[in-house]
Amino acid sequence: MEQVPRGEQISNARKKLNLTQAELADKCKVDIRTIQRIERGEVTPRFYTLRIINSVLGTNVVLQNASNFGDGKVKKYRAMYARRKKFRIATFISALFLLIAVALLAFPSWVLFGMQKQVWAPFLYFVMLSHIIGIALTWRCPACNSLLGDVFSTQYCSKCGIKLVD
Repeated sequence: MEQVPRGEQISNARKKLNLTQAELADKCKVDIRTIQRIERGEVTPRFYTLRIINSVLGTNVVLQNASNFGDGKVKKYRAMYARRKKFRIATFISALFLLIAVALLAFPSWVLFGMQKQVWAPFLYFVMLSHIIGIALTWRCPACNSLLGDVFSTQYCSKCGIKLVD
């Protein structure tokens, strides 16, 4: 059995509800050009966009790659996501402590281990920068390596659609 392309599924569902592309775009709060390109198959829409379109049309259009992951892979990705989240939180907390230390030690006359501020302050700034880079590098989807949204409450990858939290 041949599967109907995703764009054609959306177009058919939209026409059943007697909606124009502009009306669908307005209800979904996306640009009309986005709807046009999705329906023509020019782009692969993000999971988040498909969820919005599905809710507006009341359909269940094939959701990107979410169903392509095997159950074992999903468990592996969720475990990797959980480990990365713990690392991000620990790194974030240590970065806050470093920021407080820099703020407290910001007085020009402070001497640390016999060194003037001009010597040790750049080191602390470098360590803080490395913390920020560490958080940024681990804030990616383990399945498709795309950047995720909200640092503390993301549940789905907007690109591949994998559910990261049970």
